[in-house]
Amino acid sequence: MQVWLDGSFLPEAKALIPATDRGFLHGRGLFETLRTYDGVPFRMADHVDRMKASARRFGFPQPSGDLDAAIRSLCRRNGLPDAAARITLSADGRLLVTTRPRRPIPPAWTRDGAKVDLVPWRRDARALLAGHKVTSYLENILVHDDALKRGYADALFIGLKNEILEGSISNIFLVIRGKVVTPKLAGILPGVTRKVVMELANVRERTVKLQELRTADEVFLTNALIEVLPIGKPGPITTRIADAYRARTRP
Repeated sequence: MQVWLDGSFLPEAKALIPATDRGFLHGRGLFETLRTYDGVPFRMADHVDRMKASARRFGFPQPSGDLDAAIRSLCRRNGLPDAAARITLSADGRLLVTTRPRRPIPPAWTRDGAKVDLVPWRRDARALLAGHKVTSYLENILVHDDALKRGYADALFIGLKNEILEGSISNIFLVIRGKVVTPKLAGILPGVTRKVVMELANVRERTVKLQELRTADEVFLTNALIEVLPIGKPGPITTRIADAYRARTRP
């Protein structure tokens, strides 16, 4: 597999960074994960803009170079038209782009609906890193790995006031009395797929209480790799949004 590191295409084994890079030592870095369709990255500008905003927030160097072209070339070089692409920026300014085979979600999740769990501790939406995709991501990884092991698609973080925030790797939407709602951005990641859904449907951003999860008509999760994933039996609004998203991403 080839990668793109600081403007050069290299075999993975030869793409080296110094051992003292702060991204490695302290998790001082940012990343973006996106999906390619027929070798073309979807909503690339949105992902780069989000990384740039976080880089400004934390005083990191800005990502540079033609990242869109780098991902397209890696898809060709690695033979991966349907790929999970990742852009990683360290606080020392090193920029890495990788492509990997996308792991399909279980077909039953799309057909019958997936399950979601709750993280047993509460998260403060005012936390310094809330809303940023940082490489110090271990809590989210462990939460997601544990959820998958127990048969769940994801686990949801709940705020100090019993409000739903987000999944460990996803944003969440609820359909309540025919209206689509999603947690407001304070304290959650501004997901690119979340943004696309809000272009496709009339969505209200507001505080969403935990008890509403149990009484909602429909629930679905979003991220770049799972797209629009129903939680529980897929309802008509979720299905319509999922179909519209697929139409937006495919030729």
